[in-house]
Amino acid sequence: MSTGKLSVTSIEQLKYDQDFPSIDNISRQTVTSLLACEPSVVQSPQEAAETLFSKPLHHLRPRVNYEILQHEITQEELDAAAEYGRFIERPSDLFLKLFHNVLCTLRRDPLAGRVSPSLIGTTGVIPLTIISTIPDIMRHYYHCIIHAQKEVLLATNYWEKGESVNIIGKALKDLSKRAGCENRYVIVKLMIDHPTKENLKHFHYILPPNKWSDYDIPLPEEIPNISLEINNYHQMIMGTFHAKFMIIDRRIALLNSNNIQDRPNLEMMSHFEGNIVNSLYDTFLISWWLPFTPNLVCLKDETCSDSHFKFGIHNSKISSIKEPLQQAIARARLRLKSHLERQESDIYLDESLPSEEDENSILSSGDRKTKNNGFSTAALQALVNHRRSHSPVVLVKATNDLTGAVIGYNMSPRSDVPLTHHFNKSATSANSTQPDKNLSDNQLEKLAFDFSPFIFHQEHKPFPIALVNRSPYGKPIHIDRANPQDAAWMGAFRYAKKSIFIQTPTLNASSAIDGIISACRRGIIVTLWLGLGFNDSVEGFGTFQGGTNEHVVKKLYKKLKRGNDGAEKYLQVYWYTGKDQTRPLHFSEKRRNCHIKFMSIDDQVAIMGNGNMDSQSWFHSQEINAMIDSPVIVKEWMDALYKNQSTYQYGRIQSD
Repeated sequence: MSTGKLSVTSIEQLKYDQDFPSIDNISRQTVTSLLACEPSVVQSPQEAAETLFSKPLHHLRPRVNYEILQHEITQEELDAAAEYGRFIERPSDLFLKLFHNVLCTLRRDPLAGRVSPSLIGTTGVIPLTIISTIPDIMRHYYHCIIHAQKEVLLATNYWEKGESVNIIGKALKDLSKRAGCENRYVIVKLMIDHPTKENLKHFHYILPPNKWSDYDIPLPEEIPNISLEINNYHQMIMGTFHAKFMIIDRRIALLNSNNIQDRPNLEMMSHFEGNIVNSLYDTFLISWWLPFTPNLVCLKDETCSDSHFKFGIHNSKISSIKEPLQQAIARARLRLKSHLERQESDIYLDESLPSEEDENSILSSGDRKTKNNGFSTAALQALVNHRRSHSPVVLVKATNDLTGAVIGYNMSPRSDVPLTHHFNKSATSANSTQPDKNLSDNQLEKLAFDFSPFIFHQEHKPFPIALVNRSPYGKPIHIDRANPQDAAWMGAFRYAKKSIFIQTPTLNASSAIDGIISACRRGIIVTLWLGLGFNDSVEGFGTFQGGTNEHVVKKLYKKLKRGNDGAEKYLQVYWYTGKDQTRPLHFSEKRRNCHIKFMSIDDQVAIMGNGNMDSQSWFHSQEINAMIDSPVIVKEWMDALYKNQSTYQYGRIQSD
C-alpha cells in the first residue's frame, strides 16, 4: 500500500514517542453511565464526554498511521486487543488485527469512534437482515416504532419529503395512539442533517416545533402521547452527519445504508440485539451532544449479553412483522389458487399459516383439501415445498408492501411483472421501468422466486462485533483517517489472506485506491461492485473528491498493469445490475441504483453500515459501521447480495 513512508529516523522517533498514551489509561466509564448517575453529575453528553476523556492529540496522526500501515502486530498486542473488548469468546486473529488498528486510533482521540472506548468492542446477534428497496426497510422501521414502549432514537442523514417520511410520520402517530390507549408516554429523539444558517453558529441545533411542518414531521398536537425532540446536526463545511440507525427501548438496533427518502435504490439493513445495542445507544448520546429535553428514560436499562435470543419468525422482538408476513403468504396462496383453478377469489388478510404438522399432512394427503383452508393440494404443496427449500435462512418472499403478494406468485401480465413492480414502487423516477427485453416471462418468474428481501438468519450465539465509526471532520482537506472506520478498512486491505469483497455506490478515496492496489499485488482477489455513474456530478473532476467510478476503475487497472506482474488479474470489477435487468442502468436514469455499503474479508469478517469508499466518507462524514466476526452471517449476507441483484451475472467490466 502506498503510504508516504516515513524515514528510518522518523520511524524510530515514533516508536519511542512517550506522548503516545496507552489504551489502558483511557477511562472505562461510559458517557451513558455518567449520564445515568443519580443525583445527576453532568447535564449533557458533551459534559460527560469532556469529563471522562481527553481532547484529541492531533500531532499523533502520523504515529497512528505508522501503527496501522507499517507496524508488525505482536501476539501480545493481539492478546491485549482480545482482552480489551467485551467479547464472550476470543475473536479470530483477522478480527483482532483489525480491532488492534481500531484501538490505536483511540490513543490519539478516545472519541474518534463516536462511542465510549470500553463499548467499542462488544457482542451481539443479528436475527434479521433486509436487502431490498427503501419501502421494505421503512415498513420494518414502522413496525418497530409502533411497538416501542418507552423510547425511540432515530438518526438519519437526509430527511426528504416523500413516502418514506410519510411512513415514519404515520408510525409516530400510531405509536402515540397506542401509548394513549395504554396510558403511557414515549420519548422520541430524531437527528437529521439539513444545514441551515443556525448550523453556522452551532453544529447542533434543536429544531423548534414551528419548523416541523417544513419537513412533514407530525406536530405536537398530532402526537400528544409522544415527546419529540429534533436535533439538526452538521459540522461545517464538510462534516456531514451521514449516520443512519435507530434504537428501540434500548433493546433492538437497526443499522442501514438508506436515508429517510425515496430513491430507486437497493439498500441493506441489519437488525441487532444484545450488547451491541448499548454501544449504539452510547453513540447516539455522543452524537446528540446537547442536553436532552426531556431526558431519556432508558439510561439505566442496559441490554444484557446473556439474554435468550430467538431467531426466525418467532423472535419476539420482530414479532411485529409476523402478522404482515403471514398475511402476505395468505394472499399469495389465494392468488396462486385462483391462477391454478381459474377462479375469482377475494383476498383475505386473516388466512392462517400452516404449521409444520399441517405441511406434512399436505404433502401426504393426495387430493384431499386441508382442513379450514379450502385450497387445492397443488397450490398448497407448491408453497410448502418452496418454503422448505429456503428455510431457515429465508422464510418468505415479500413485496414492498408486507401485506401484498409474495414475490413470484402474482401471475400478472408482463406489463406488471411482480419483481419489476416491486422495484418500481421504490421511487417515482422508477415507475415506468420495464424488465429487460432479453428476459423471458419464465426467466422473470425464476428471478422473482429467487429474490429474497428478508433474510431470517439461522440461530447463532452472540459473536464479536466492533463499532467502527468515525467522527465528522469539517475542514476541506483529506487527512483525517486516524479513526476506527478507516483503521478497520486499511487493516482489511493489509491483512486479508484470500479475498476482499466490496459493494459501494462510490469509490475514489485515495486510501481505498492504495489499499486495493496493494492487496492485488499480494495476490488477494479484490471484487468491487460499484454504481455506474453514481453521483458523477458530485464525485467528478473539479469537485476535489477523487473522480467518478469509471475514472477510478481505469486508474486502478492502469496502475496494476504498470507493474508487469499480472496483478490486474486479481481485480474483478462489476457495475451494479438490477435483478430484473441484463445490463447496468446509468445512475442518471434514476431507475435501478444500489446504495449498499459492505465489505467482506476472507469470508470471516464483514463491515456494514453507513460508510462509502469515497473521499467524503473516508475523510469527512460521521459514519456508523458494525464489524462482525461470524463466517455464518457473512455467508448469509453474501448469498443474499448475490441473489438480490444481477450484478454478478451481467455487470462484469473487462480490464482492457
